[in-house]
Order: sequence, then structure tokens, then C-alpha cells
Amino acid sequence: MYLYLAIRPQLNPDVRIQIDFDEVLTITPSWLDEFLTNLADFNKGKVELLPTTNPSVLAALPVLAMARKDLVADIVNRALKQMQR
Repeated sequence: MYLYLAIRPQLNPDVRIQIDFDEVLTITPSWLDEFLTNLADFNKGKVELLPTTNPSVLAALPVLAMARKDLVADIVNRALKQMQR
């Protein structure tokens, strides 16, 4: 929640948000779920997760895709499909 609140003033709800995880050391499904939920609620799901080879992110994404049935799941499933190409 704190990261979302920190970046919120810089966000425009009409502009797609792209997230690049390449410099991230580690991430948990819980943190990613909360972060993506806030972003998806803010701009109605206009969030793109850029392709990554980060093992922590790649492990967290399927967990969210299976656990959620909403905008967050849509965002995650789009990202997973793009990364499979």
C-alpha cells in the first residue's frame, strides 16, 4: 500500500501504467496482489506488466492468476500470455 500511495500523485487514471520488474530483487504474491489491486482500482485495469525473467515475479504471477477472478487476474493473465510468446 505504501508504494502505491507514494506514486499515486504522479499517476493519471486515463493513462496505461506499465510495470517493469527487472530491477526488483524479490516480491511476494501478497505484496503484488495489494499493489496491483490498488492500481487496477485506480485506472480501471489499464495496467501492463512488462515481460520479465525475474524468478520471484514469475513465481508470484500464477498464484495471483489462480486466486483472483477480477481485474487483477485479467492483468496477470495478459502478462503471462505475453511472456509465453
